[in-house]
Amino acid sequence: MATAKAAAAGISGSLAPLQNIWIKELHRMEWGLAPLGDAMFDAAQLTPGERVLDIGCGGGRTTMEAARRVGPRGRALGIDITGPLLEVARRRTVEAGIDNVEFVEADAQTYPFEEGTFDVLISRHGTMFFDDPDAAFANLGRAVRAGGRIAIVCPQDPLTSEWIAVAVGAAIPHVGAPDLGAPGAPGPFVFAEPARLMQALEAGGFRDIAVEGLIRPVPIGSDVDDVVEYVTLLPQSQTLIAGQPERRVAAAIAALREALVPFIRDGRVVMNDSAWLATARR
Repeated sequence: MATAKAAAAGISGSLAPLQNIWIKELHRMEWGLAPLGDAMFDAAQLTPGERVLDIGCGGGRTTMEAARRVGPRGRALGIDITGPLLEVARRRTVEAGIDNVEFVEADAQTYPFEEGTFDVLISRHGTMFFDDPDAAFANLGRAVRAGGRIAIVCPQDPLTSEWIAVAVGAAIPHVGAPDLGAPGAPGPFVFAEPARLMQALEAGGFRDIAVEGLIRPVPIGSDVDDVVEYVTLLPQSQTLIAGQPERRVAAAIAALREALVPFIRDGRVVMNDSAWLATARR
């Protein structure tokens, strides 16, 4: 996750409209991404005493979990350029009494990491917004020791995620399709094609690269109203409905409400999300 410093820090300008949503919806994002984060940690196989870098750490939940897994002899560093999210992360670590964690507000694409500092790099949806993914992974590759490893998750093609496909399907008859970005362009779906992700990892000097598709049921919201509010808040939705006749917008929202009803489970809206899980060694 990243910030208002996007353009100045070398991160894609496509990131800027998302920063306020990440701050406002932090708990939803963490809640929803938890199943994908679990898969990342299973693949990372952290062991006591290791040094871990968490790329795009946001509110620090994954960094804190990494610190717990490597124990007091290990260390975890979270890097992100969203200051308000890092404030949350630092507060959480103090409240939890975790003292083998550190956070830095910086751009991982250009930050001068000491060479070979880390045993493991992890990231849960934090590597998609670099202006130059190859340069970013080259910088990150220098930060991990020879023989070290990486485990990251990032989105697949947007329409492979059930919640996005349902929302788009509800919108199209009434207001048309949202612009989800050009294939390969910096943004949430830059690694929609696994070959692009493998190319970036190769640029970082990684080997034994494996990319696996994940499909996980995730909570999208507490109820239909909550999900509708979230979906309509997204920049793609705001752009799509801007200037549309009110009746068309109302019809699209009504269609979305109806489409979400079958996904209510135990008082929550639960839908499948997709991601790539990439692992490699340096």
